[in-house]
Amino acid sequence: QEAIGPISCKQRCAGLPAIECAMEAGSPCSHFVEQDGFPGEYAELMLVDGHARSCGSRTATGRFRQHGRLVATVGLGAAWLVCLLGCVRRLGRGPPAAAERQTSHELGLAALPASPVVLLMCSGPGACKGSPAKRKWKRSPRHLADEVGQELDLPGARRAAFPVLEHWRRSPPQFKGRNVTLRDLAVFAQNLLRSDPFGTGDDVPFVNLEASVGAFVALTQRQLAFLVVNALLGNSIPGGDGLESALQRCSSRGAPDPSWPRPPKATSQDEPPHRNESNCSRLNVSQPQAPPPKGFLYSLLSMLAVLSTELGHDEQGSVLVAARPSPAGDAWRSRLGSKLITPKLCLSEAGGEGCGLDDFMAGGTKFQALTDIAGGSVGGAGGLCDIATTQEESAVQFYPEVIALTFFASGPTKMLPVPLSFLGTRRYMSDFSGASGLGPPYYAMCGHIREENWLNENITSDVVSVQIGARNVSIAPSAFVAVASACAACAEGNCTMDEMINNDCDAQRDFVDVNIARWYQAYESSLYHPHISGAFRSLVKSIGTGPWGAGDWRGDSQQSFIEIWLASSLFENISLDYYAYSRFCENAGNQCLVLAKEACKKCLEQTYPWPGNDGKLVSWRSCGEYGVQDVIGRFQGHTVEDLRKALIRSASISGPVFASLLG
Repeated sequence: QEAIGPISCKQRCAGLPAIECAMEAGSPCSHFVEQDGFPGEYAELMLVDGHARSCGSRTATGRFRQHGRLVATVGLGAAWLVCLLGCVRRLGRGPPAAAERQTSHELGLAALPASPVVLLMCSGPGACKGSPAKRKWKRSPRHLADEVGQELDLPGARRAAFPVLEHWRRSPPQFKGRNVTLRDLAVFAQNLLRSDPFGTGDDVPFVNLEASVGAFVALTQRQLAFLVVNALLGNSIPGGDGLESALQRCSSRGAPDPSWPRPPKATSQDEPPHRNESNCSRLNVSQPQAPPPKGFLYSLLSMLAVLSTELGHDEQGSVLVAARPSPAGDAWRSRLGSKLITPKLCLSEAGGEGCGLDDFMAGGTKFQALTDIAGGSVGGAGGLCDIATTQEESAVQFYPEVIALTFFASGPTKMLPVPLSFLGTRRYMSDFSGASGLGPPYYAMCGHIREENWLNENITSDVVSVQIGARNVSIAPSAFVAVASACAACAEGNCTMDEMINNDCDAQRDFVDVNIARWYQAYESSLYHPHISGAFRSLVKSIGTGPWGAGDWRGDSQQSFIEIWLASSLFENISLDYYAYSRFCENAGNQCLVLAKEACKKCLEQTYPWPGNDGKLVSWRSCGEYGVQDVIGRFQGHTVEDLRKALIRSASISGPVFASLLG
């Protein structure tokens, strides 16, 4: 493909062609973009009876172009003689097996990937040199394609698959005016398995994100879908991976209906890690006698459904990145002299004025990062299985690329640690926002998967060009950033739940510098690998957040807003979009307390729309004289250090945080 970028290509003679391409700084092909030709290794191919045959590799000058199939312009001379002899030897072994047969029309995808790219997978903050490590699939994906079934059998999901597939069969969702059936998914799955999108045959490039800070992976939509299909069909790699583990874990939960077909015996029932805070527990959404969770399957299948309509027969699609930052240490303190930025307040869901932006959890605002209120791992105690009453457990269901990228977790937990950023992610299902409700359709859950037509018809198709390593790639202008705050509810000798919910606990004010450092580590672009730090800066122009720090870990909502404001002011060219809700799906009603008295009371009326005081956990008596606008107005033009010192001093003053600062 013209201007494919720096690549190093090798062609193996054994089996069907499989190109291995890894972008390497300093590779023999590093000047390809700037030159008409490039020195290096190239693949010599011949069509024999319509079938591709590999004939070794030679050093020459040539150029690859993609026009439905790969055309190699190679040097003349002895190379062709060697190639011809090699192909004659291949033909002597007889016709290709059925699994290997393709027509010349299919060659562009089935025999060779249309654009065989492994962008970059780096295991640490140092320079990326050499090809990424590879793991071999336990079963050949090409042979696995024959077992997909007419309507997509899912042995990797075992007993949880039956109710989801039955519902999909009866009520296939629509996308862009047409039903996406299980047969459509099956055809797409077969196509993926036969396409070899990494160009590595039965191997898959791999970096263990669970083990290394500063590591990242970058791959295409087709490549990620390929990983998902392999996992759903029960394929895995030696040592296991996070996606396989999630499927086994989620499928093992609950009690299936006796009328369902008997599933194969489970191979693992590993439970996910809980948050890394001592004495802290979160709601575990699995119930011993509940049916198996279904959210994770709807999530992954919805991603495949959308991509099956978006990706052409030979398209790799846009790029996705998962990246862990390096530790921040005390680097943030060097920026305390920065001026405080002016946050944009989005208060419509709290009874106030809107900001003209989509809900940050819906992912509809370009270049805005979604802040995921994470715990010790991406997806939290829910184990990536289903929607729940917390944001972190539900958000991943609506952003299935996040679940899929857990494939690159191969440590003891098989979960991705935080902080961790995902670039180019999209929301594939409706309905998801920060607002929840006690009645239908939410029933106090964070998000809702519709019974019919649950695919996100408004999913963005926008892409922008960013640089990853030495190459410009297309990527959706969005990000999903999972970052954990300190846990106020986990502290020894903490306050009562009633006191914490009403911002009336001194222990909630003990984490100023801890939370600033955690936020800084997650959003400071220089802490990410140099090959993607520029892409991070290009894609994250604003931070969208709700009550981070004051969700299910019961922080003080006034305190947490100021900590977010302080930390966000340390960055260059990043704005802050702060969303408040009368009933956020965690710690409902507590965020009303960031509003001044009358606005706070109005907000609480939306939280508890019934007479009397029964069931009203947040009291109107906790509403203070000052609101978030008052604090912004008072400290506008001051430095981060001015407000930080004032906040630390205010910890010794009883009463609401805002009143302590302004009184």
